[in-house]
Amino acid sequence: MYGKAKKAVLLIFCLCFATAWPTISATTGEEIQELQITFDQEDGFFSDMLLNVSGDSTVPLTSIEITLWNISMPEQWSSLVSSPYLNSVVPYSTVGSDVTMWSWEHSFNVTNIDCTCFIEISFLDNTDRLSFGLIVYAGNQNHRPVLRPSSFVDPNLHYSTQIFSGDSIELAFDYLLPPASQNTAPSELSVMTDVRYCPAPYGICSENYSSLSVGVSIDTEVDLSIDINENSIFDGYYLLQIQIQDAYLALSNNLTKHVVVDTTPPEVQLTAIDSVNEFEPIVVDIDVEDGYIESSFVITWTIREPDGSLRSVSDDELSGNNRIEFTASKSGPYTVNALVRDIGGHLVTVSHNLTVANVEPRIVVRFDGFEIANQSTVQLPLDGTWVFSANETTDTENDRDTLEYFWYVDGKSLLSGQSYLLSSDVKSNSYQMITVTVLDDDGSSSTVTFQVQQLTRDTDSLSDSSFYSVIALFFVLATGLVVLLRRRALSDSGSGFAKWTERAKGPKN
Repeated sequence: MYGKAKKAVLLIFCLCFATAWPTISATTGEEIQELQITFDQEDGFFSDMLLNVSGDSTVPLTSIEITLWNISMPEQWSSLVSSPYLNSVVPYSTVGSDVTMWSWEHSFNVTNIDCTCFIEISFLDNTDRLSFGLIVYAGNQNHRPVLRPSSFVDPNLHYSTQIFSGDSIELAFDYLLPPASQNTAPSELSVMTDVRYCPAPYGICSENYSSLSVGVSIDTEVDLSIDINENSIFDGYYLLQIQIQDAYLALSNNLTKHVVVDTTPPEVQLTAIDSVNEFEPIVVDIDVEDGYIESSFVITWTIREPDGSLRSVSDDELSGNNRIEFTASKSGPYTVNALVRDIGGHLVTVSHNLTVANVEPRIVVRFDGFEIANQSTVQLPLDGTWVFSANETTDTENDRDTLEYFWYVDGKSLLSGQSYLLSSDVKSNSYQMITVTVLDDDGSSSTVTFQVQQLTRDTDSLSDSSFYSVIALFFVLATGLVVLLRRRALSDSGSGFAKWTERAKGPKN
């Protein structure tokens, strides 16, 4: 039973493609050949005894199956006749071409058969069971209308979701009427329609079907017009079921259509920080609400930089569907723009202005490993050889490699372009003040100024005198301490206390 149900679903699929036959490509070496079977007969033709069909094929029909299906009951298809081969297959070449084609013929005896039937030719060596078919009416009973997707629509789009953003849903379908109804020109009165819908955000109905009020026009197709406001259809995903009924009250098959109604633009809110320091991360979030489950949208980001240039956002700066994260290499005003487009085609643009503040460089000047404070005094060695280094000056990563250094001696510019100053760079024999300024690419600077004192011989002699004075003072103190201790010892000996002496060993007198 499961196998028959599965095959019935497949046949329904084939039926909907009855007039717009699908094709595939088969590749052999460098030759590409399109797989196609056509019928000489038209859909809906009538036969009451011997059913003869014929047509052409672009490929050999060596591994096929031809089946006559009874589709009088749309939900209960049954196989009437099946054969693994055709009555006749003859190869031929078209005039002026080397392309080989195959003409084919086959017959079914339908003397005792009354049905709405479907003839299917399937390729057995194709894993997708590629099929081609034709609808026929056999006998005089069990005939019903057949409803199919429009032949003016690409077959690949027949079962795709269709999007509507206006005030109405416009649909068109091909239809076939039984022989008894074909003698009368179809009209809105002779062909009735029944259209039902249900919310289907995940592809299946979440509620029961409800009937719709529909405008109908019957000509070569059945044209339906569904007023969204009149039927109170809100934005969302829906399943439509369409069915027609002829003048004899025979019902057609149900045709299902997936649609999306999206008539209103989304609500968009963009949030981000108003100001950051240079080279700090900037995170921008966007919140989109389109009003229904499973809505989708596309965001296009752009950033206007301080120089006025507009750039797109790189893949590395995208962080999820609704967020970007980037770092600003330049200080100044930035504008982040987001263009949001929903599946209904509605466009909403939002923007956010923020300011990126420049970080001033922090200058660090060292001499003999010690950091020099601003307005301090540094004593230079007697030999006159020294180095002042500003190599440890810091700034943000984007400015670090572009820092410029300027050195001044006694207020006059000495040199630039290097982060250190050597004693050999100074040509003057007498100078008192050195200034170093560091400038980043945004024009911000940091400065340190310090006094210098050059040691001389007199200053050195004075230092030696001080050393000897300290030594002399030490000896004076040491001598005084010795004298004090000696006097204390002498004072202890004259204090008047009797001293014990050893008794004589001889006898007393």
